[in-house]
Amino acid sequence: MFSVSRNHVRLQRSLLHSSTIRYSSNKVDSPPERIGVKELIQRDLKHAEELGVLRPASPDANGFQKLLHTAIELTKFYFRGAKLIYTRGKEVSAIKSRVRAGGLPLTRGEGRLIHLQRRDLSKLIPFIVMAIIMEELIPVAAIYAPFMLPSTCILPGQRKRIEEKKTNQAVASANQAQSLLANIRKNAVDGILASSTLRGTGSATVLCGLLRLPTFGNDILRIWRIRRHLRFIHSDDALLIQDKVEKSLNEHDLAQALEERGFIVQNLSSAARQARLKWWLDSVKDTPSKSAVGRRLFLLTAQKLE
Repeated sequence: MFSVSRNHVRLQRSLLHSSTIRYSSNKVDSPPERIGVKELIQRDLKHAEELGVLRPASPDANGFQKLLHTAIELTKFYFRGAKLIYTRGKEVSAIKSRVRAGGLPLTRGEGRLIHLQRRDLSKLIPFIVMAIIMEELIPVAAIYAPFMLPSTCILPGQRKRIEEKKTNQAVASANQAQSLLANIRKNAVDGILASSTLRGTGSATVLCGLLRLPTFGNDILRIWRIRRHLRFIHSDDALLIQDKVEKSLNEHDLAQALEERGFIVQNLSSAARQARLKWWLDSVKDTPSKSAVGRRLFLLTAQKLE
């Protein structure tokens, strides 16, 4: 599926010597570490080898052999990731067929799987094209444009860094959000806020940050991302309420649910996190579908961000 050649390895070597970026540690408030792209990619590869995701090169391999081995291992990893999306599609089709036939209703886990599959499919073709033409750019894309990569084609270290970057972005947005969102909240009618109120106020950028969404582009693009995300949250809220799993979520799933709804969770106890999610679900429980996005926009401007 993907080609591996001397030119391929040579270009990979040149990419590993590119510019430096900032790498943040686990703590959100810690100062970022200055690290080059080469070192960052090497760190991701070593971490993947330690976890058994990639097979390490032979200890007696020379420099070129190690680069060639790494290129082959990454090719295999990306191929398996692309194949997983294809095989997972069969499971998603079976779920949809069951629901359409009047079988057991959709569960929250299944709903999230369908959502993940839809997102990965939208990225798969561009990813395959990039992999065929210039596979060496994929590790760099994981640093500068992680939204381009399917979830199955991201190395563990890359995934961790992507999540840290989203968290840092959300915290930074929360620091400037209170007064900005309070101003647009005044435009709400009966607890519903029109997305048009976000235009030209800077609020769309802040909300994208809080929701862990990309912030690049203009307000039209940012508002589109927010509305798309909140439509997914509308569906997820309904499944959370239907399955009555609000109190049985583990710590990871609870934190993820809150972060997807724009909450900052780092300094919240488990009880406080449960209370935040209960407040959100109680606030949207009886909202008509036509007001789903507007209601959640209002809640985003009304929630506590400390």
